[in-house]
Amino acid sequence: MAGATDYTAANVLNYITAQIAPPALTAVWLGLFTTAPTSDSGVTGATEVSGGAYARVQVAGQLTASSAATTIITFASVPAWVVAGMYVRDVTTPGNIPGGTTVLSTTGTTVTCSATVSSVGTNVVQFSAFGPPTASSGAEPATVPSFAQNNAVITFAQATASWGTALAFGLFDAVTAGNCLAWDWLGNFKWLPFSGSFASPSVLTSPAHGYANADVVVVSAKFGGSLPPTGGSWAGALTVASSSTDTFTAGVSSTATGDGLVRKILQQPIAINVTASFAQNTLVLSNA
Repeated sequence: MAGATDYTAANVLNYITAQIAPPALTAVWLGLFTTAPTSDSGVTGATEVSGGAYARVQVAGQLTASSAATTIITFASVPAWVVAGMYVRDVTTPGNIPGGTTVLSTTGTTVTCSATVSSVGTNVVQFSAFGPPTASSGAEPATVPSFAQNNAVITFAQATASWGTALAFGLFDAVTAGNCLAWDWLGNFKWLPFSGSFASPSVLTSPAHGYANADVVVVSAKFGGSLPPTGGSWAGALTVASSSTDTFTAGVSSTATGDGLVRKILQQPIAINVTASFAQNTLVLSNA
């Protein structure tokens, strides 16, 4: 399911049980999927966009500073992937850059920050397009899982051929190949609990879900729960129909009752000559 992959989960478990240190992660790239992963193993079952000038976009990385004064940090060179809205921190001496500091603007050699920095000197500075995670909140059945979302606009190269329809994104530790660290569906929408009836099609009940007919949703089993059994499949993108305030159908017939989590997603067609760009807070990485 969406969230951290097995690769990331194993590294976290090794770390918190004092087995081995996690591998160094100094840069992160974001890629687009036209078919989402089908397992937690990483990109199993997934189709990443390819061709047409597609390339993953760097969304985090480190630079070595040369000096700093008030809100401006100077570097030998500031690459194009460092953009306004990114979060900034001093890796060498974290206290030198206040928590929550972001990039306001850049030049070829400088980064102007939203707060005053001090004694950065030649320290290593980390940039990330994603903000700090938000803690989970609420209680069943309305639990909102913890999540992180992009604070900077993320823009891809202009497509020189159709990229197809993107519906999910992944974070990787390399510009090509490498390990998928986590993935999630496109769109700033939250997971909602639902119960499904024994019917053809199954009627899904999720109070005040807010979905309209023709919206596209995905479903997932809750931890410890079980989706309504079917002769078909709950996998992939499903289309909402017969929507009312608390119920809707998604074209899947069930052979018994069950429950799970449902989430609306965004499908983004990317045609030739289109420059795909994702605004602030539209890419949400959830641990659900």
